[in-house]
Amino acid sequence: MKKKVLIYFILIVGIHHSAIYAQRRPQRAPNLVYYDQKKFHFGFMIGYNMANFSIKPKTNLNPFDSLMVIETVPMSGFNIGIVSDLHLGNHFNLRFIPEISLQDRIVTYNIRYNNSLLSKVDKKIESVNLDFPLLVKFKSIRMQNVRFYVIAGAQYSIDLASQAKKQSQTSDVIKLKLLRSDVQAQVGTGIDMYMNLFKFSIELKMSYGMLNLLKNEDNFYTNSINYLHSKIFHLSFLFE
Repeated sequence: MKKKVLIYFILIVGIHHSAIYAQRRPQRAPNLVYYDQKKFHFGFMIGYNMANFSIKPKTNLNPFDSLMVIETVPMSGFNIGIVSDLHLGNHFNLRFIPEISLQDRIVTYNIRYNNSLLSKVDKKIESVNLDFPLLVKFKSIRMQNVRFYVIAGAQYSIDLASQAKKQSQTSDVIKLKLLRSDVQAQVGTGIDMYMNLFKFSIELKMSYGMLNLLKNEDNFYTNSINYLHSKIFHLSFLFE
């Protein structure tokens, strides 16, 4: 996870330095001169996500006998959405980007058997989310064909793959089930690049869930956890 975040950071820094270098070169006429004077903009977004959980196990795991440690494993996914942008002023925009997001995560239980053998039990959780983020975008001044920005807001998510209301078919297979709805805070940064025919943006963003998603079904795996919050890193490419 740390390596992937570092890669994203290096990517943004590299773009930033490239833009500064570009500004020092002999300037041509800027692209899309009247682009920011339009009230509305529309486009589409494709992106990569790294989904994980913020997990808090029970403080005392002794009642769970052989359970030693509970960990989460992030996994890669992708998302696609439609961009709707409302121009509020020289430096502010209001953005609504409904999207479909595919996410996978794993919760790993480290269990000790016979006081010596350590075994791992993985519970994979798959989600297909409909996301509805409402974001405020604060932009820098335009530098020839480049703008930098920060973005913040909130997102409501509906998990279409949630099994919270489904009964387990067999008692031998115990699944971790997530509740259907989530509310997330979002913050990020990015760069707008004005091309000849459209604006292209690269955006790095983090979502952090405000609600406990875990459905407690009174079994070994759910009783040992206090809460599960969603935690997602996004790398998005936007065409407007």
